Amino acid sequence: MRKTYDRDFKLKVSRDILDKKVTIKSISEEYNISRPTISRWVSEYRRYGNKAFAGQGKRLPDKADFYILEQENKRLNEENEILKKFDTFVKQKNSSF
Repeated sequence: MRKTYDRDFKLKVSRDILDKKVTIKSISEEYNISRPTISRWVSEYRRYGNKAFAGQGKRLPDKADFYILEQENKRLNEENEILKKFDTFVKQKNSSF
């Protein structure tokens, strides 16, 4: 089973590493967490600050807006296709009279 760590723990570890209170090596050994995992946490914290570690399927802040726009674009394209088909249908109906 994969270990998970809560957001507060990741924030504290990342801050402590950046403030040079601890090293990646010492955290890795103390908590038996791989160095690449800790480095990823620090990297995410550097990039997103206190908004880092959204977790559990939530998107990171800069990706959330893009995802919303992507979904809206998909919906509008689908509506547009339906309207085109309806327009074709109406034109065919009118031409048969």
